[in-house]
Amino acid sequence: MERIEAGMPRRSDSAGSSEKGAVAVMIAFMIVTVLGFAALAVDVGYMMVARNELQNIADASALAAARKLGVLYEGMTHTEQKSYVCDPAVLADIAQEVALNNQAAGIAIDVDFSDIQVGIWRPESGFSATLNQPDAVRVTARRQAGSNGPVGTFFAQILGIDTVPVAACATAALTGASTADPGTLDMPVGIAIQWFNKAEFCDQPIKFYPTGTLEGCAGWNTFIDSPSNASKLRDILRQLAQNTYTSPEAFAGQTFFVFTGGNVASAFEDMRQLYEAKRNPATGEWRATVVVYDMQCADNPTGFIRIVGFATAIVTGVKTSPSNEITAKVVCDTINEGRGGGNYYGTKGSIPGLVDKCL
Repeated sequence: MERIEAGMPRRSDSAGSSEKGAVAVMIAFMIVTVLGFAALAVDVGYMMVARNELQNIADASALAAARKLGVLYEGMTHTEQKSYVCDPAVLADIAQEVALNNQAAGIAIDVDFSDIQVGIWRPESGFSATLNQPDAVRVTARRQAGSNGPVGTFFAQILGIDTVPVAACATAALTGASTADPGTLDMPVGIAIQWFNKAEFCDQPIKFYPTGTLEGCAGWNTFIDSPSNASKLRDILRQLAQNTYTSPEAFAGQTFFVFTGGNVASAFEDMRQLYEAKRNPATGEWRATVVVYDMQCADNPTGFIRIVGFATAIVTGVKTSPSNEITAKVVCDTINEGRGGGNYYGTKGSIPGLVDKCL
C-alpha cells in the first residue's frame, strides 16, 4: 500500500512529464548553442586562414607586378620614364601567374584582370589608378561567387550558412630609394637635406658650388675614402671620368660619407672633364645620382656625415675659375636601380615594397 505523508501533496505523473519536457527543450537549446559556438570557432577560424592565404597571394602578386614595372623603368632614360604609358596586360600577366601558383582554402587563385589596377601611390592620398608613369600595382584576390567560388563552411551549415565570400587586397609601389648599388653614385657631390624641405624642389635649379651656402646647399665628398682632401677628391673625379672607379654601395640612414668642406676650387677642372665625359652630346645634359646628407644648407659639410637618401640631378654645365660652379636641377619621379622604402627626395627605387592593405 502506497504511503502518503500527511500534509504533503501527491506528485502527479503529468507534472513529472512537464519537467522532463522542459529539460529536453533546454538540452536541445544548449546543443544548438554549442553547435553555434563550434561553427563560430571552426568556420570563422577557417575563414581567417583562407583570408590570410588570399592576403599572401595578393601581396606576392602585387610585388611581382610592381617589380616588373621597376625592371621596365630600369631600361629607360629619364625622358622615356617621364613619358611612359603602361600596358596593363604586361603587369597583369605576372600577377596572374603568381596567383595561380598559390592556393587559398585548397583552390588555386585566378585573379581577374579587373582586380589588377595600375596607378600611382602617395602616402598622403593613397592609390590612384592611371597608366601614365605609374609607380604602383594594386591586386585583389577573391574567393567569391564568380571569382574562384566562395569558401565552404562546416558546422555553420546547420545554421543555413553554406558558404562565405572572402577577399584580400594589397598595393605594392616603387617608393623613395633607400639603397644605391655599387657604381650607381655618379659623382662625389651631395645635397643637404634642408634643400628638400622647400615647398617645391622638383625640377628646380641648384648650383653645386659646393660651398655649404644656401644657394649651393651641397658639398664635396670622397665617398668612404678617408681622410677626405682635395687630392683624393681630384683622383676620384679622374677615375670616374675614365670608368676606373666604382662608387661604394650606400644605405640611407646607415652609411656615412666623408665630406671635404669648402669650395675646393682645384677640383673644378677635373669635375668639368667628368661632365664632358658623361654628358649627352646632343643635349649637353648628364643625369647623375647623388646622395642626400643630414645637414643644413648653411653649414659647411666636413667629416663623416650620415646619408639619408638619394636624388637625381640633371647637370647642364660646369664652370671653372673664377665662377667654380656646377649648374643642375633636381628631377622627380625618376626610378633608379635599387630598393625603395626610403624617404622621397625625387628618386625612387626599382625594387618595390608593400604600402597598403586596401580591404
